[in-house]
Amino acid sequence: MNKDVSLTVITPNYNGEKFIEETIQSVISQSDKNFEYILFDALSNDNSKKIIEKYKKHISLIRYKEDNGIYDAVDQAIKTSKGNIIIWLNSDDLLHIDAVKNIKKIFNYDNKISWISGINSYIKKGFKFSLIPYHYPKKIIKYGYAHHNYWGFIQQESVAFKKKLYFESGGLKSSFGNAGDYHLWKAFSNLTSLKSFNIKIGYFRSWKGQNSIIEKDKYFEDTMIRKSFYSFRLIRFIISLVLFPYYFFLTNKILRNNKK
Repeated sequence: MNKDVSLTVITPNYNGEKFIEETIQSVISQSDKNFEYILFDALSNDNSKKIIEKYKKHISLIRYKEDNGIYDAVDQAIKTSKGNIIIWLNSDDLLHIDAVKNIKKIFNYDNKISWISGINSYIKKGFKFSLIPYHYPKKIIKYGYAHHNYWGFIQQESVAFKKKLYFESGGLKSSFGNAGDYHLWKAFSNLTSLKSFNIKIGYFRSWKGQNSIIEKDKYFEDTMIRKSFYSFRLIRFIISLVLFPYYFFLTNKILRNNKK
């Protein structure tokens, strides 16, 4: 998978034996197989290593080493990567079969694009479903309103970004706590806008033992905004629905005309 290193997929893992095989399979079965795949395992004590080793011929770089958590692992993987574009996929989530192909086409379409979001997609109780691409105004993200209490979180699995932007923003920091992605998006928004497109990138899996559920309260604490029942996510949905025809036709134009 090293013929074309313009894009890197990164998977951090710790004790992810339950779903990591599905995650790996979703990556190595991409319709465009020209990309780098990095998998960092933090010395899991379950069957993760045994599963990973089954697929080592299909993974560009595997590392078994203790780290300081998921954000440290992702940061180290990005610094090690050869790709100019990064997809970050956790070890319980899935990558859409055309994600790599379509992301390459979009970034190739306009060199000024540094950060994109696709359709929010989910796996709940084994059922896969997708919604629509959401609109995220730059100031909403910049001032911390891309949060459950306000506009709604940005789905990390449905994002791709340029490595250059990551470094320019300062990247992930341990001081971000459990909400590393939330603060990273804020840092990105100081430099550029998040562009939305009508493509499926990743599927976020909800399950009983996942860290984002176990550490949910800590995540909200680290955003420095307490969770509230009320939000403006309905407004986000309505605005995004109004904009959907634009996203639909623009994305179709790009995918149809860009053969690379």
